[in-house]
Amino acid sequence: MVKKIIYLLCLMAVLSACSYSVYSNAYPHLKKIRVQAFENKSSDYAIGDLLLNRLVLEIRNDGRLKLVTQGPDCTLEGSILSYEEKIYSYDTANQVQDYQLRLTVAVIFTDLVSNQLLYENKSLQLTELYAVGEDSSARFKTRAEAQAELITSLFKTVIQNSLEAW
Repeated sequence: MVKKIIYLLCLMAVLSACSYSVYSNAYPHLKKIRVQAFENKSSDYAIGDLLLNRLVLEIRNDGRLKLVTQGPDCTLEGSILSYEEKIYSYDTANQVQDYQLRLTVAVIFTDLVSNQLLYENKSLQLTELYAVGEDSSARFKTRAEAQAELITSLFKTVIQNSLEAW
């Protein structure tokens, strides 16, 4: 009985120590980030706040960088150049089936420690579809889901092109 308990404890210790992450950080000196509110040049006034809140959430969930307001090692800033929602497709009865959201941003990711620009894109365009019709093949069924995915894609693009060195 004692052997079983010892084996069980050893197994639990080994399993709890095993962890693997595919995240990499090409700049290990970057620990803290400040995300500045994006200037909103679009006609949708609410997208600026939504973008900032979702980016903050994505950075927290990612865990590589700690969000701070003072003393950051790097900054993420930019502007929303345009945000559009257009009809993408119709069904056979000529009813709207899908809408397409298109977000265009200018984004800058700066390393403040080495005073180096890590990523800049003056016209990054992201699109996502959402369904309103029943026969749609779009991944998302609501506008909010498509908006969230747009911002997640923005975050992934910036992080992959700045922090991750492959």
